[in-house]
Amino acid sequence: MFYTMEEAAVLGGFLELYLDRDSVDPAVRERHRKFRQGLMRGALERADYEWAAATLGFLRPQWWPEHEDHRALENALLKTRTLASKKE
Repeated sequence: MFYTMEEAAVLGGFLELYLDRDSVDPAVRERHRKFRQGLMRGALERADYEWAAATLGFLRPQWWPEHEDHRALENALLKTRTLASKKE
């Protein structure tokens, strides 16, 4: 199971908004870059889903008050957690 194009767009756009900044730690920006590449290619692994779930959880306070598409983000977070919990 992978993300639909809509889920990938919502997830990728949201993470891009917060993680592609100079104020973000370089290691986090690099991890985000790798995740984004895997997302675009449809080649994510369990570790990628685990990272995305942790990152979305950490950023969750930002997306509830600021984004109309919070339901789409919540669905992406739930799906990401499901994908992260699956055995390879």
